[in-house]
Amino acid sequence: MASSSPPPKLPIPGRRNILITSALPYVNNVPHLGNIIGCVLSADVFARYCRLRGYNAIYICGTDEYGTATETKAMEEKCTPKEICDK
Repeated sequence: MASSSPPPKLPIPGRRNILITSALPYVNNVPHLGNIIGCVLSADVFARYCRLRGYNAIYICGTDEYGTATETKAMEEKCTPKEICDK
């Protein structure tokens, strides 16, 4: 049996629809607690709160694969920006 993907999360007319985003952590710095708190923790907590309240909430973030600092770091380490972000 093939696994199916979940349906897309779309706005629901008549309901409270909330889109939550967070800042991108800089991939060329050493990760530390300040990165997590400043970039994702507050948005994650808010998304969980919204879901507990029954709101139609979606939380998205991404990586900075196309930023200058990431591309420069990738060139220094002789790899791709994606590999820097994955690391």
